Amino acid sequence: MPRLLTENEFLVMYFTGEKRALVFRVLAIQNRGYEKFCYGPLPLRSDSTVYGLDGGATSVPADGVLPGRSYTSDLTFPLSGAYDPNDMWFLPEELGDRIFHVIQRVTPSFIKIAVNIPWGVNQIRFQKDKVVGGVTKDFGFSRGELETIHVPKVKYGFVYANDTNMSVYTYVEFTYGEYIIEIPRDPELIFAVLTKKVPAYWYTVPLISMPDDVRSALEKVYGVVGFPLYGLHQRAEAIETYSELINQLKR
Repeated sequence: MPRLLTENEFLVMYFTGEKRALVFRVLAIQNRGYEKFCYGPLPLRSDSTVYGLDGGATSVPADGVLPGRSYTSDLTFPLSGAYDPNDMWFLPEELGDRIFHVIQRVTPSFIKIAVNIPWGVNQIRFQKDKVVGGVTKDFGFSRGELETIHVPKVKYGFVYANDTNMSVYTYVEFTYGEYIIEIPRDPELIFAVLTKKVPAYWYTVPLISMPDDVRSALEKVYGVVGFPLYGLHQRAEAIETYSELINQLKR
């Protein structure tokens, strides 16, 4: 079950396609005591259009209503006063010392949810590119709840589908942590975390491959894309590699 972290816990963001991971230590929690955010309906306007699961398109009948047998394009969550007023979960490059850890819950709970990283790019695949998944398919989505870790300079898109025959009013609640983080400078500690000798919260980033703009964002914000994973018997090689990567860190 997804959960938020506390101070001094380690967070591992694992990129399966790269077999690399970023290791963060949570130094502080910016929004302590205000982890719940009742956002309201999905950002669907009555004058907008969604796509039909059976083909064609249909109009949204009222704000926040997802028609039956329909799915959305990539959505973001506007919020006045956020770092990006059009996307409350976007972090600019200069805020590289923090990340958002977000658990999104949507009602009705049968609504399908998927995330595209970056915005507009469907990464959900089975056996590489043989079979594509997503909210319009038979796999590659969750229902009612989705966990995401948002890093700076990367825009995420959320896609929703209603595979019932009835139109539904939607509602979104976020449980989130705005973490002030650091990447440890100790190669031995990184090795211990990535070989699971030191407890950490692991989050697998839903990327089958690393898009160029995500790679570029990670390099600009952190200086590295991640630390390669090694077995326990490869300690010497791992420590040497991690020491070199630590020298490239920007923060």
